[in-house]
Amino acid sequence: MRRTTVLTFLLVAAAALVVVATAGGNGGRGNDGDNGKKQRTAAVTVYDLRLEPKQEVPKVQGLRAYADGALTLDVTRDTAGAVTSGEAIFYFNYDFPSSVTITGLHVHQGRKGTNGPIVIDSGVASFTDADGDGNVTAVVSGVAPTLLSAILATPRNYYVNLHTSVNPAGAIRDQLGTSKKRKHDD
Repeated sequence: MRRTTVLTFLLVAAAALVVVATAGGNGGRGNDGDNGKKQRTAAVTVYDLRLEPKQEVPKVQGLRAYADGALTLDVTRDTAGAVTSGEAIFYFNYDFPSSVTITGLHVHQGRKGTNGPIVIDSGVASFTDADGDGNVTAVVSGVAPTLLSAILATPRNYYVNLHTSVNPAGAIRDQLGTSKKRKHDD
């Protein structure tokens, strides 16, 4: 009899924990013990890109180079869906025919076929790659929520380009477009 009571107690306790966990989570809706603050959720949007000389304005002639990679926007939103904070992550594998001095990697505001101002600077310092084949990665924290919202709303109004000492206005470029979106709770 005692063994049955202990087993029943454990089953009831386990069921209670499931009920509490389910009610406490509330599916991400409403107040769940956060003292009235809006719950925040994180979302990651990835723009896969192939930067090429033919996308620059004007086209860079005679350069056989490219960079494959991604611009990732990792944002936090409140329950109303407004972006409250975020960062931009640049990750590109580049291939130039020979030694290259990379002088910048940026997000610019501008539609396809036009040039525009830098809106996110990766902060990549100028460096020389002796064989022209490598990787550049940068994380930019504290990007303005209004800018992140604008990029997410109309990505085709923005492009990424990589600058070199030979092509200081931009050597290779690609327009933002279709993205992969991933959401997760903080």
